[in-house]
Amino acid sequence: MSDTIRVSYCWDKETFLKASKAAYKYEMKHSPKRFLGWIFIAMTQFGVVAALKKGVVGLLLISTVLVVYWYFFRWKLRKKLLLKSFEKSSTKNHHYNVVADKEGIHSEETTILWDQVNQVVSLNEGFLIYSDASSLFIPTSAFADEENKNDFAILAKQNATRYTRES
Repeated sequence: MSDTIRVSYCWDKETFLKASKAAYKYEMKHSPKRFLGWIFIAMTQFGVVAALKKGVVGLLLISTVLVVYWYFFRWKLRKKLLLKSFEKSSTKNHHYNVVADKEGIHSEETTILWDQVNQVVSLNEGFLIYSDASSLFIPTSAFADEENKNDFAILAKQNATRYTRES
């Protein structure tokens, strides 16, 4: 294993959306909000029963709209809002050179020491790094090869407070 891992990537629209979607999916999966979808489905079932028994379609209509939003339009709306904020961002199309070693994760702008890292989440899309003050995403494409990526994972496992592998 290498003592120093160097990665380089551009914070472009594609990387930004990939990071945003990965973080959103991970955080939603581990949040009580994920049960809202089940509540909407239950409301739809009650709406169907109410519509069949009493002829009341209001609950069915409202719950159907909520289910359609939750499962089909939630990410599309979020993506539109995220892209609007990305276009205004000062980090738009910024090129990052990141170095990870036994002390921490260093870039031109900042250093995150390992004792400040609360959690590292390894995803297919890359690594989500949560620290006390901020979060960082390193895309899989930033690593030179699979060995370089595995070296970073080993370094994160050894030094971060918590390391999680999600598929």
